Amino acid sequence: MRFANKNVLVTGAAMGVGRTIATSFATEGADIAIVDFTDASPTQALIEGERRRCAVFKADIRHEDEVAEAVNAAAEFFGGRIDVLINNAGFNGHYNLVQNMRLEDWRETLEINLTGTMLVTQAVIPFMIARKGGAIGTTASNVARRGLRYRADYVCAKWAILGLTQTLALELAEHNIRVNAVCPGPIQGDRIEEIIVQQAAIEGKSAAQIRGEWEDASPMKRFVTPEEVTAALMFLASDAASAMTGQALNVTGGFLMT
Repeated sequence: MRFANKNVLVTGAAMGVGRTIATSFATEGADIAIVDFTDASPTQALIEGERRRCAVFKADIRHEDEVAEAVNAAAEFFGGRIDVLINNAGFNGHYNLVQNMRLEDWRETLEINLTGTMLVTQAVIPFMIARKGGAIGTTASNVARRGLRYRADYVCAKWAILGLTQTLALELAEHNIRVNAVCPGPIQGDRIEEIIVQQAAIEGKSAAQIRGEWEDASPMKRFVTPEEVTAALMFLASDAASAMTGQALNVTGGFLMT
């Protein structure tokens, strides 16, 4: 029960990895606030099934006013204290060569993955400063540390997340607020299946070929699981990582080793 009596805000927890993150924190004693653009009531039901408190606040994280309203409402639900923020909300981006990238597509991906993460974090910081501490974790990606053809918008947003993480770590250390990230490889689940189909279509390959190439790129010859990504985020948010800030942990089955 590492997070007993802790208040944890998770974005993008309606499904997939976000749902695993939110329910796992609840299993270890936390109360949960979810900020999501889509219906997160199934996740809420799972958390309440663990006999933990949970509230859902709908917001498009690209919009500053919606973010502020949702975070303030979450803080009120928690009685004014936010202990942990997990920035998990994100968008797969568009699939195109840079030379063919539409500006509106580029902007959409960066607004969701980068600006949205900044806006949520910005809104949460005052509550953590008020309690004189906290932990912030963000789901980045293995492509935060490498290029990937046809995915420039997504790649650039995730690279920038690591820059944001390190900058926030420097700015917030004096307030006893730690800021870290994880860089997952392909994660088992519906989302990666959608990405594989899109990548296969643009490369003129079958989905099975893309899956095989990506699995073979990992020394462990497999995708990672939502639970493995969640475990890394929970470690970074826990007291066991009390000396860690500005870090980005690879969860890639060995594909990245730096």
